[in-house]
Amino acid sequence: MCRTALDEGQPVAIVGAGIAGLTAARLLSPHLPTILFEAAAVAGGRLATCRVGDHAFDHGAQFFKPRHPRFMSAVRQLEQQGLVAPWPARFVEVRGGAIATRRQWTAASGHYVGVAGMDAIVAGWSAGLDLRLGCPATGLRRTTEGTWLTLNDGSDQGPFGLVILALPAPAARHLLPADSVLRPYADAAVMRSCYALMVGLDDAIDPGFDAALVKDAPISWVSVTESRPGHHGPPGIVALAANAWADAKQGQPPADIQAALLNALSDLCGHPVRSRFAALHHWPHANSDPVRQDHPLIDTKSRIALCGDWVRQGRVEVAFLSGAQIADAVLAMSGCAGTSNHMAASEATRSI
Repeated sequence: MCRTALDEGQPVAIVGAGIAGLTAARLLSPHLPTILFEAAAVAGGRLATCRVGDHAFDHGAQFFKPRHPRFMSAVRQLEQQGLVAPWPARFVEVRGGAIATRRQWTAASGHYVGVAGMDAIVAGWSAGLDLRLGCPATGLRRTTEGTWLTLNDGSDQGPFGLVILALPAPAARHLLPADSVLRPYADAAVMRSCYALMVGLDDAIDPGFDAALVKDAPISWVSVTESRPGHHGPPGIVALAANAWADAKQGQPPADIQAALLNALSDLCGHPVRSRFAALHHWPHANSDPVRQDHPLIDTKSRIALCGDWVRQGRVEVAFLSGAQIADAVLAMSGCAGTSNHMAASEATRSI
């Protein structure tokens, strides 16, 4: 365990147990005392699986394609553990209501999903961490003792040598001090929402594809659940709303949004989709116009850091790399340089 130069003996707090927060916690915890706070009842953020009876729906991130060597290495480890597998999907692009292109995804094309659900990855990555679920953070303050978190039950947690906000930009903005040099980065991010329609079926249907990228329609993506590796249970479909459409529909009755998406799905399939049941989930911060910052976002005065996919681009790999970059910078600042690879100590000096 390293002796941290941030505030000797004080732990690091990470707020948000999505992909970025989990990654940062996994890299920091072997070297620094690290506590991970998550507002929801489960970790993972949009790396999520919704289970309704025997049905399982991956209703957040649909797949990930590793490109960066560091993420490729992490995915190989997950594959060796049996937690992820390539998705051999019949993929199509739909334009103007018609299929424009077709491709067969293979193991070589490298479109990965969690085996039996994206939450399998979360279970693997969260094992052994000091993870505290159902703990929304409502305040953050710096004192001479360190940085403190206030939770929604009114309790103060800390002091911490550093607090990493692994949150969507609006949530991070709410917690950042008004004078933090990180405020402009959070203020600059424009987040986009999404609705996920989950349709349970009595009998499987074949729309002619397993995964569809849809243009110029209320729906932007469709996934046939039983085509995904390790899927167990009855058939179903996940349809994701286009970000612009979802933004325009915010505030409308959920039943109306669900009905509109079900109609759009029926139009895409060419016949009415007769559901056993349907459910709707709203992701208020599903995507973003990236701020595109390449250096670690650390306010060394307030001892606060930011990470998340919104810093660059809304992909699973980007969230992973953002969490890894912050962890590397913190370890370098703490005199632990070299314990986490791919990060030179000089990179930490570029923090704000």
